Amino acid sequence: MFRRLKRSLLLLAAVTLVAQADDRLSFAVWGDMPYSRVERELAVDLLAEQSRQPLAFSLHIGDLKSGNQPCDDALYADRQALLAHSRHPLVLLPGDNDWLDCARASAGGHDPFERLAALRQRFFTAPTPFPLQRQAAAPENTRWIGHGVLFVGVNLPGSPLPDNAAAQALRRHVLDWLDEAAALADPQTVRATVIAFHAHPGFAAHGRGGMSVRHAWFLDRLVAWAKHDRRPLLLIHGDTHTYRVDKPLVDPATGERFEHVTRLESHGSPWLGWTRVDVDSAAPAPFRFQPYRLSRD
Repeated sequence: MFRRLKRSLLLLAAVTLVAQADDRLSFAVWGDMPYSRVERELAVDLLAEQSRQPLAFSLHIGDLKSGNQPCDDALYADRQALLAHSRHPLVLLPGDNDWLDCARASAGGHDPFERLAALRQRFFTAPTPFPLQRQAAAPENTRWIGHGVLFVGVNLPGSPLPDNAAAQALRRHVLDWLDEAAALADPQTVRATVIAFHAHPGFAAHGRGGMSVRHAWFLDRLVAWAKHDRRPLLLIHGDTHTYRVDKPLVDPATGERFEHVTRLESHGSPWLGWTRVDVDSAAPAPFRFQPYRLSRD
């Protein structure tokens, strides 16, 4: 994992920092919606709820559409208009429904990597409302430092990647981004880290086969991070539409459960909602969570 750290330290001077006044901030997490016209309307209400709270940003964890909805430019434009309702800066990660599952006939039978390129052009090239750094080769991979926290977002789709050069490059970009982020976690400026991605990687099955086989390369990297860095680490994902907060990361070689690593999975269709994450990076347990179920009345 850390073979590139010496080289990556050279990037520290270039990383974009968010100006801070203290160690505290709050942000919203949501995703795996909207999957229908009704949910599209409710998503506006969800963003209105968020707008009434003092949040630093809103994080959509991926899947702006269902897997069977068309992956055409018109739908992408509609979701772009939806996200514009956010009063807070909006950070978006791609989910598998947004590009990888576009190969389904019901979604248009597209080349997934062509659709990923379209997503990148629409959602991941424009200037953001607050400073952050994007990976040149895969601009959906992002990071920034603020309030003593290193935030990292990577493209990890829930569906299986094809066995081709484009998928191999995608994995390599993610691992490179994590390697470089590890080098930026200077203890003098970073007291906690947040890593966000879409897929449920299969924590419980790691090292024992099952669904985690497709994400073993990613889980191995998270285990290496947790063994090397004992500062608080929050993993945020969506994908299986089940709100939960727990500590699922285990070293399959030793059985050690990493108590300094917390997982937040966001709500998802049809159980609509969002989670407020309150962070005090100076606290021993810096992350607190407040889920909000969205009323359909």
